[in-house]
Amino acid sequence: MRINSIPSKDLYYQYVYMSGKTTTPISYASKTDKVELTDQAKTFSATLKAAKEMIGTRDASEQSRIESIRRQINAGTYSIPGDKVAEKILGN
Repeated sequence: MRINSIPSKDLYYQYVYMSGKTTTPISYASKTDKVELTDQAKTFSATLKAAKEMIGTRDASEQSRIESIRRQINAGTYSIPGDKVAEKILGN
């Protein structure tokens, strides 16, 4: 499968032009593309952008807590009590 291939007819006309058999070049610049986004796509994009901004704006205490957990996980000392896991699963 070829993506963005040039049709063989256009290749032929380019060859004819380049060989000097005609003085009229084929121009691809006159073609334009148009993109339309649905309202759902626009909403999703705005929501994703807001979520990315929220991730980047953590306060110092939250960032230090995350860093502490990261160090514990890397050291193999991080553990979560089973009752806490069960509470989260049950939605309490």
